Amino acid sequence: MAVKKIGILVGREWSWPPAFIDEINRRAEDVTADFVKLAGTHMAEPCNYAVIVDRISHEIPYYRTFLKTVALAGTVVINNPFWWSADDKFFGASLATRLGLAHPRTVALPSQGYSDSIVAESLRNLTYPIPWDEHIDYLGGFPLILKPVWGGGMKRVYKVNSRDELWMVYNQTGTETMMLQEYIAWEKYVRCICIGEENIMTIKFDVTAPWPHRYFRDDHYLTLEEGERVVADAIKLNRALGYDMNAIEFALKDGVPYAIDFTNPAPDFDVNSLTPHYFDWVVKTMADYALDLALGERRQPPPFRWPNQIDQ
Repeated sequence: MAVKKIGILVGREWSWPPAFIDEINRRAEDVTADFVKLAGTHMAEPCNYAVIVDRISHEIPYYRTFLKTVALAGTVVINNPFWWSADDKFFGASLATRLGLAHPRTVALPSQGYSDSIVAESLRNLTYPIPWDEHIDYLGGFPLILKPVWGGGMKRVYKVNSRDELWMVYNQTGTETMMLQEYIAWEKYVRCICIGEENIMTIKFDVTAPWPHRYFRDDHYLTLEEGERVVADAIKLNRALGYDMNAIEFALKDGVPYAIDFTNPAPDFDVNSLTPHYFDWVVKTMADYALDLALGERRQPPPFRWPNQIDQ
């Protein structure tokens, strides 16, 4: 029987890739894992990988082009490169709301500035000035969160406490598309590591602590009811997003989990962040999932169809 191959595309991360490769190669005689090596891609070329785990194509555009091509050839890519090319955090806010999940109220804003190649006529669909008072009232007043529609890692995320502070920060955002969001005065905060849509590890997460020391093991941090709802909401989001690998953050207030950040299709898997306990779970669970896909023992779920499945 031909040996199946699982490949990974990675950046500078050093702990998870070799652990994952070793786990696959230790377990299966008819499946091997290694780093994908590329030097150019021919159109419509076949691919000898059954599964590829993508950890870096959001930073290397050529990798995304390669992954779309091999997906056409039948390779299963984690995560689907066609969806990952299209997601953004404001769409996620709208999707979560349509799914009936708790989410902070959010407003997408026109960019503060534009490149020199954009002429005034290209902006004639925009109205000025921005109705700040209307947006602030809709969001429930200060404090508010201003953050990018695209991006992650808590980069360019600001908590603003007044109009003056909002305008000062907004005027520094340049051409980036930003969104303004209701602040949830949370009592508990968790991050869920998600693999294969339904394998959810809920972890106490301190967003105020210095990176990487934010994950803490506390098996009784959430009540049984809180934990069940967090897991159910995480599964619903993953299914709608089509993510087989994701991290979802929930801020809990009065027992209600608000989905705060849930488009993280290349989540941090570093052992120094996750701690050895959760790192081992990620290595083994991803190996289980990738092996099942490579051997044909499970299939990726069909794509989510908007708006029909939301209305069901």
